[in-house]
Amino acid sequence: MAPPLENVKVVDFTHLLPGELTSSVLTDLGAHVTRVEKLKPGLAQFLPPIVKGESLYFWSVHRDEKRIAVDLKSKRALEIVHRLIKDADVLVENFRPGVMGRLGLGYGNLHKLNPRLIYCSISSYGQNSSFSQRPGHDINLQAETGVMHVTRSPEGVPLMPGTLLSDFMSAMLGSISILAAMHERERTGKGRHLDISMFDSVLWTQCLTATSSLYTGTEPREADPVYRQELANYNVFKCKDGRYIAAAPLEPQFWEIFCKALGREDLLNVFAFGPNIKLRDTLAAEFSKKTMAEWIEQFKEAECCISPVNTIREALEFIPAKERALIQNLIHPVLGEVPQLRTPLPFDRKHGAEIDAQTDIVASTRGMLEELGYSDDEIESLIAEKIIPAKQTAKT
Repeated sequence: MAPPLENVKVVDFTHLLPGELTSSVLTDLGAHVTRVEKLKPGLAQFLPPIVKGESLYFWSVHRDEKRIAVDLKSKRALEIVHRLIKDADVLVENFRPGVMGRLGLGYGNLHKLNPRLIYCSISSYGQNSSFSQRPGHDINLQAETGVMHVTRSPEGVPLMPGTLLSDFMSAMLGSISILAAMHERERTGKGRHLDISMFDSVLWTQCLTATSSLYTGTEPREADPVYRQELANYNVFKCKDGRYIAAAPLEPQFWEIFCKALGREDLLNVFAFGPNIKLRDTLAAEFSKKTMAEWIEQFKEAECCISPVNTIREALEFIPAKERALIQNLIHPVLGEVPQLRTPLPFDRKHGAEIDAQTDIVASTRGMLEELGYSDDEIESLIAEKIIPAKQTAKT
């Protein structure tokens, strides 16, 4: 079966994770993504871990894309990009607001060139915010939106986020918005400019507590991590071997199964559905008596929301991950097989497939220009004027 975005053309000007992830989702749905890059390698190609001179970070999100490297400050390069965009369906960019406009690639100009173009801009604070020119990374946005306030240590210290939440949330909302705009275009025949804010995207994850705060005019108690740490039936417990168990027997029926499996039926009539430090400490003492593996075995047949706190390696070997074919291989000429987590979408055409990494930016650029109708002489003149690369640039 053909992938849902088989005939969709995407031009990708992204250089940071939110935009890169958005394009990666579209690629996995079958879109033909052409990545427009600078002549010199960008930041993502230097981010660790580096193996044999190649960034595993970079290759985790850049698969099955065509690549073209041009000097965007050149008028001739602008002509190349205009040819790409003229019949494109989608453009994704995540520069600071105004940068694309100064390059002659703002939405106003490109809408005239291609009225059907869906132009997705992803930025830290949105196009029209007074913070629009302010730089910000994921850690800043998680701090500013209250996420780090509700993710604190028992001592109350805000924890460094382990997941790049604003990057992934803005990529998800960017992808959804693009698909919605494509559906709208079927009716109107016109594209539109999509303004995706990373701040907005991660703040949305606080929508449950935000309603309480807005209605009562106070900081909701539920937003205080101490409250959650007092819950006995929604908590994390340390085991004998220093590993942890996550327990969430919130529903009465789950609490009954939990108490029986734990061997503490005397707790069945204890009210567990609210802050209860004494009960929490009682459960903590129980879990400290056995290793994580022993507890998981003991709860094996008890369906009451008990989970091991897995490492990443363990998560990748967890039964659902293995059964749902979430791993695919990128074939890289230097690294060989690079296992990757695919975008977990039911339409993904890459289940179990191997994908070739587009590592040769020089050959890829020439191939793209030939597809756009450039002759050999025109390509050589672009090389002579240093508008496109003549040879692979070393990552130094």
